Amino acid sequence: MDKLKTLIEGFRNDTIWNTPNKDGSHRFDKEIAWIEEMIRNYAEALNMTTDEVVDLMEKGRNYSWPNYYQQCNFPQLDSKSILGVFKTLEEFRNHSRENWQGYRCPKCGAISANPQECLHRAKGDGVCDWCSFGFFKSDKSVIILEIGLKAIPIFEPVPKEGV
Repeated sequence: MDKLKTLIEGFRNDTIWNTPNKDGSHRFDKEIAWIEEMIRNYAEALNMTTDEVVDLMEKGRNYSWPNYYQQCNFPQLDSKSILGVFKTLEEFRNHSRENWQGYRCPKCGAISANPQECLHRAKGDGVCDWCSFGFFKSDKSVIILEIGLKAIPIFEPVPKEGV
């Protein structure tokens, strides 16, 4: 069974969301073509099958497909924005401990041990309350496969000296 084909056909035939336009096209034709291409690209970049990618993506989806499958959730996999792909959260934590001294808050410059929250936010001291996943989402991300294929925004890692 080709899970990608089944997924895409399901989206095309979804009469609730993919409603027809007057010209014979459908509301999400362009988005569906993007979803198919994005899944193929992820499979190639991660050296996985499209079935494995579909399983991981669908595992993380708990709301409507048009809102879930968007470029902000599934950015192009490149070394500028995606800092790494890790099988588990523990693998990410180990990599972080070995390579980075912390994560720099883009607002106040503090270095936090938390990849997603400013040191001051964690302390609750009111100096800074920024997080990497808020309105001003970070442009750096990691993917942790046990969580799914959704890019997880993090602050800019600060490399350890001599690493």
